[in-house]
Amino acid sequence: MTGVTGMTGVNRGPASGFGRWTVLLVAALYFFGPLATATWFSIHVPGQGLTLGAYRDIVHTSGIGQTGVGEALGFSLLLAAGTILLTLALMVPTQILLHLSLPKARPVVEVVCLLPLVFPPIVLAAGVSSVYQWAQPAGTAHGSLLFRTLVWLKDENHPLLLACLYVVMALPFVYRTIDAGLRAIDVRTLTEAARSLGASWWTTITQVVVAGLRTSLVNAAFLVFALVLGEFTVSSILLYTTPFPVWLANLPTDSGQVQAAVSVLSLVLVEVLLLVMVGVMGLRGRKREDVA
Repeated sequence: MTGVTGMTGVNRGPASGFGRWTVLLVAALYFFGPLATATWFSIHVPGQGLTLGAYRDIVHTSGIGQTGVGEALGFSLLLAAGTILLTLALMVPTQILLHLSLPKARPVVEVVCLLPLVFPPIVLAAGVSSVYQWAQPAGTAHGSLLFRTLVWLKDENHPLLLACLYVVMALPFVYRTIDAGLRAIDVRTLTEAARSLGASWWTTITQVVVAGLRTSLVNAAFLVFALVLGEFTVSSILLYTTPFPVWLANLPTDSGQVQAAVSVLSLVLVEVLLLVMVGVMGLRGRKREDVA
């Protein structure tokens, strides 16, 4: 016991603390160093000092189709929200059903959900483009009913097609996150306990299972949000011009400071939104604990 205690004391000594702080410092420099450099580049003009002119120019600079930064960012935020809702609405009931009633089908569903990791996004976009070419017969002015439906789905005013493609791309990450959450809370035992106490299936799923998955659902939402805000390949190949990554890539300016300012501003806005989401979920969790 003395030897074990001595070894434990050595592991928790000053050297161990110094190692942890060294790792944290290196990680901070790796993640925040480029952001700090880009921020300095966007506000410092040699010979003039510090200025916010690059950030003022963002408001007056439009991408292709005269889309402003506010419209592009708002479009991507709404697209991210819709993608999150579609992904969770698809995966949460499926995962609960697999864990409770169809455990033998779980390996098959897992393989299907992990397939998007095998195929690059450009293959997915090329396949969708081929479907559009196949759906429009040669020599027809307006195309078939199928083609008109596909065109409606692709409309940039309600890009359901793009949201569905993002759902497919997010399946591997969301599947793993929710599956880990269900394994951690032992969903079968919780369900049997709730049912034995007289709870209905709706109450059991919504107030027991989903409530226990709160952290996993937030993590899954973060992953989908980051994917949508950073995805460029699919939206660009399908000729969307409003999503923020496409708008940023097509920004008609030769000023490196303006481009750096847009990147810094987008990162800060995303971080603020993520912090707001974390704060809201944490506040709801504390309220539920207080009520309990």
